[in-house]
Amino acid sequence: MTRNKTGFPFFIVLLSALLFNSIMLHGQSQPARAFEEKGVELVKKASEKLRSFGSVKIDFTYEMNNTNLDIRETMSGTLVSKGDKYHMKVGSNLFISDGTTMWSYLDDLDEVHISLVENSEGAITPTSILEEFDAQFRATFIRQEQTQGKTVDIIDLVPTTPQVFFKYRLAIDARNHLMVYAIAQDRQGGTYTYTINKLEQNPGVSDSMFIFPLSAYPGVEIIDLR
Repeated sequence: MTRNKTGFPFFIVLLSALLFNSIMLHGQSQPARAFEEKGVELVKKASEKLRSFGSVKIDFTYEMNNTNLDIRETMSGTLVSKGDKYHMKVGSNLFISDGTTMWSYLDDLDEVHISLVENSEGAITPTSILEEFDAQFRATFIRQEQTQGKTVDIIDLVPTTPQVFFKYRLAIDARNHLMVYAIAQDRQGGTYTYTINKLEQNPGVSDSMFIFPLSAYPGVEIIDLR
């Protein structure tokens, strides 16, 4: 069975959205407006918390489910982010960006795809998030619940125009405003869940981490899309 890689990069997009978002409030009637106002407020608090870190390292569990296609897989992963640079490993797949260039290594294909961030659909630079995120999503508070022994606020982010994922759901710790888990839902019945197991603030990070280590993958097929 071929693994579906669609859900891997969305976690980076969500992290970038929190790091650089300034969600605007869309006009709504009461009581919908009140839930939207609260959703915006909670996402801004989470954004401000993440922005207070110069860099961040996140250990997480990734789970993909699609009952229509009878697919279910679980992997562990690590994401290191510094500004608009990131290094994310999910299972044996690797996603790296130095802020200008993106590398996506898919293990089962033994391919690395290289592209420019500015030319990529859904580019995740700070500029694109600041300029486009406000117009693309609506934040709505859903409820408060208990998970992993924590009180979390559940917020839905819904795109205002059709996208691959029609809804993102965030669970944010009500005490410290850090993300607990994130879920994306696609239009083919797939759900992609990232559960945060550990978050390290301001780890020591070398910039060499944000360049794909080609020498470590001898024989890999390079697909250069720049």
